[in-house]
Amino acid sequence: MGAYNSNYLSNVQSNIGAMLDCGINTLEFDVREFYNMFLASDMSDKLNRGDAYTVCTLGGVELAEYVVCYAMNNSNYIHVKKATDPAFNSHLNNAIVNVDSKEYWAGKVVAEYAWEKNISFSQLDKCIPIENVLSLYDGFKDVDSLMINIRLDEMIREESNVAKLKVRRELMGLSQSELARISQVPLRTLQQYEQKRKNINNAKAIYLVNLSSALRCDVRDLME
Repeated sequence: MGAYNSNYLSNVQSNIGAMLDCGINTLEFDVREFYNMFLASDMSDKLNRGDAYTVCTLGGVELAEYVVCYAMNNSNYIHVKKATDPAFNSHLNNAIVNVDSKEYWAGKVVAEYAWEKNISFSQLDKCIPIENVLSLYDGFKDVDSLMINIRLDEMIREESNVAKLKVRRELMGLSQSELARISQVPLRTLQQYEQKRKNINNAKAIYLVNLSSALRCDVRDLME
């Protein structure tokens, strides 16, 4: 599970959903452009960690403003400093978050999935770009989060077509040798699991426990 208490999750979901809705629909940024700005900002890391001030004090509109100011190299704000463009200020002052928009929905989805898998938004975006999450809206907007997460799992597998162990290792940014060292699973054995020359479902219990611990996931996330 995620790096912070589950009690924060709903707030993080609402914040990211509102931030995306504001950044894309009110400030009219391109989806990729705005999301890249978010990933490049320190706000991405703070939300990943469930930073109490960020989660409990800043709303989605303020987060969108923060992200844009950060991208403008505007580092002198104490709380959230306005951008200098009057039109920008006007848009923000009149911003009304649409909780039914696909952007708001996508923000909630990526927040929960990143928390569930204990990975950063940047790591997730490398495997499932935000545009691909948005494309699920029409078919999954009324589906529960479990089914959505299952579909996201499938999308990662379809994209990579490799063993779950390799997908998870790459999500965590670890090389094979690094994972072998941390988990104390022989490198050759690890490579055989990833190449599916050995069935990880038949692995020693201690190997599965050590791998799941090193990769911060459930054992079931590694089994084929």
